[in-house]
Amino acid sequence: MRLEFLKVDEANGLLNQLIEHHPHAIFLTDHDFKVKYYNKSFSVLAESSKSDILDHEFCQIMGCTQREKLLDPHEDLCKHCQFRNLLSGSNLSDVELIRDFVINNQVKTKHLRIEAHRVVMDGHKYRLMVIDDRTAKNKID
Repeated sequence: MRLEFLKVDEANGLLNQLIEHHPHAIFLTDHDFKVKYYNKSFSVLAESSKSDILDHEFCQIMGCTQREKLLDPHEDLCKHCQFRNLLSGSNLSDVELIRDFVINNQVKTKHLRIEAHRVVMDGHKYRLMVIDDRTAKNKID
């Protein structure tokens, strides 16, 4: 079935509803890796509020424990991070990321599958990120 819309507002409304209620965490970043849009599932994953999400980087929001740890005196880890490569528009389009994050002052290991998609809106380039949190599925009891 193909949807046909007579008005752009109708298409935008449907698209916004689909993204907002999607079970995977979704967010949109600009060229500086700052979050410009996110859905409800992302705020649940990050356990954060709007002021802690908008205009912040994913790794800052999630409290990535690898952020800014030095590999050697001349390079920082973020430049070598697979997630950072996804955001930067490299040839990667998805990655499995198992990493410790500090969320609400607790270290939590997250198993994330992240997909990146290039999007252009109003002449500006963005990265649309879709995160499947597989933590519970990979938890060993």
